[in-house]
Amino acid sequence: MIFLQETFNLDSKIKKTQKLHYVRARTKILESIKSKSFGFIQDLYNKDFSIISEFSDKLKEFENILFLGTGGSSLGGKTLVSLMDNTFINITKPRVFFLENVDSSSIINLLKHIDLRKSACVVTSKSGETIETISQFFFIYNEFRKKKISRKKRFFIISEDKESTLKEIQESEKLDFYPHPTNIGGRYSVFSIVGLTPAKTIGFDIKSFCNGGKSFLKEIQTEKKFDYYFTPISDLIKLQKKGVNMSIIMPYHDSLNNLSFWYRQLWAESIGKAGKGITPINALGTVDQHSQLQLYLDGPRDKFFTFIGKKKDKKGTKIDCSYSKSKIFLDLHHKSLERLLNAEMNATIKTISNKKMPIRKITLKSFNESFIGSLMMFFFIETIFSCFLLQVNPFDQPAVEEGKKLTKRFLKYNE
Repeated sequence: MIFLQETFNLDSKIKKTQKLHYVRARTKILESIKSKSFGFIQDLYNKDFSIISEFSDKLKEFENILFLGTGGSSLGGKTLVSLMDNTFINITKPRVFFLENVDSSSIINLLKHIDLRKSACVVTSKSGETIETISQFFFIYNEFRKKKISRKKRFFIISEDKESTLKEIQESEKLDFYPHPTNIGGRYSVFSIVGLTPAKTIGFDIKSFCNGGKSFLKEIQTEKKFDYYFTPISDLIKLQKKGVNMSIIMPYHDSLNNLSFWYRQLWAESIGKAGKGITPINALGTVDQHSQLQLYLDGPRDKFFTFIGKKKDKKGTKIDCSYSKSKIFLDLHHKSLERLLNAEMNATIKTISNKKMPIRKITLKSFNESFIGSLMMFFFIETIFSCFLLQVNPFDQPAVEEGKKLTKRFLKYNE
């Protein structure tokens, strides 16, 4: 197995009618993987790494890279970069910044602390019409104008190669252009140029990452292996009828915090349709033991838990917990922070399990590029499989269109 998956308080007995539905969904998934009918799988196996390498080499000439985009245009790349970065200090070379919101105060504050003459911008919008991304572009583009800094060879556009606002800007201003795959939605784009470019630029091994994704696809092409990985999520779908309608994802590692945000969008945009769905909630161990665990344990019993940890590492700096002249804090003395982190995760799992709530624990051997590639591909397939079980389309998001139209209306009439 690529990673270990343990479950607690799950009933995997499937009724005859449920079994038929499960088998149909499994068959559909396996056939789609074999035929490479999903866009992200087609792109994965037809990958031209030289294009991404050439792009990232251009970006490496700069001290700062601003990635403008929101949602799927940002979260995948941000997740991969965070695996290489320091949680507290931006240490990547070049330094990478993801601008996801349209709060001018935070953007202005960033621009005050970087040299625009040593900076480049990558603007990503699949449709070329994302109003937040276009606003970010003009905001920063204007700063370059004010300081009389040439924009050419500093702004790079990733969008579909079709008529759109962003494409018109790119052509009019003669900015560098890289096509966004037409058959991949933003939340499924982490294995594409969108996610791989920022990762490659700061030294992330994108080939190992993609090979990890491929390895997982090969791993699940037998029914036995498929069932090992995906029976727990089918149990969650069944638990909906018993009122379990929230899915908590809680990694125990700081570098996976952004992964939980990426997963939240992937799951929410894919499964929440036609009155159906399970609400994703992201948390981080051990931090959220002190902010959310009380509710999890003593609140409504409407949650399914996914914990992500790493195989025990015997290495790690052991702490000397002696103080004063002869006193020792024995609970921690000569133990590592890694050991404490693992003990905290197991204690949380045991405490929730004792409350008879459904849990799964995913344990990876490492958080390197290959294993993360496998894990993110697992979440892709799991999400699509869950949508098939609920009979909703995993690739559209029709409900958000009204909000986009209303935003433009309010811009027009509200001063």
